Amino acid sequence: MLVGGAAAGGAALALDTRPASQHAFDVALATKIDTKLLASKKVQARWISVEVIDGVVHLTGFVPDAKQKEAAEEIARSEPGVKDVRNDLLIGKPTFKREVSDSWITAKVKAALFSDPVAPGWSVHVETVNGRVYLRGVVKSRKEADRARLVALSVDGVRAVVNLLEVRPPQ
Repeated sequence: MLVGGAAAGGAALALDTRPASQHAFDVALATKIDTKLLASKKVQARWISVEVIDGVVHLTGFVPDAKQKEAAEEIARSEPGVKDVRNDLLIGKPTFKREVSDSWITAKVKAALFSDPVAPGWSVHVETVNGRVYLRGVVKSRKEADRARLVALSVDGVRAVVNLLEVRPPQ
C-alpha cells in the first residue's frame, strides 16, 4: 500500500508544473491547517477538506453553522504562508447517503480523467460536495483544463463543476 501511494504521489509531483519546493510547501501548509482545524474547539472539522495551491487555501465540505464556517476560515488565514482563503464550506450536515454518493462521484470522475487521452488525471485533485465537483491543481494547458471540466460534467450524478485548475505551461 505504501509503495503504491508513494508511486502515485511521485507521479502526481512529476506531472505538476509547480516547482517541487512549492508543491511540498503547499502539502505541508494543508497538513498544518488540517491539524489546527481538527484540534480546534470552535470547529467540527469532520467534513472539511483543505487543498492548497501556491499558498491559496480552498476549504470545501460541511460545517454545522455560519459561526463555524467563519472560524474555519480564520484558522486557515492564521497560518503563516497563506496568501488567501477560498471558503466554499456549506452549512449543515451531510447525510450518510450524500457522503457515499459524493465519494462515488469522486471515484467515477477520477477514473474518467485517467481514462481520457487529453484530461490530466494525475495532476487534478477531485473533491465532491453535495454533487458539486471541484477540480483543483495545476495543468499544462487551457485544453487540459477545459477537457477535465467536460469529462467531469459527463459523469452521472454531477450537479455542477467548479473548475479551479490553474494553467501553467511547462518551462
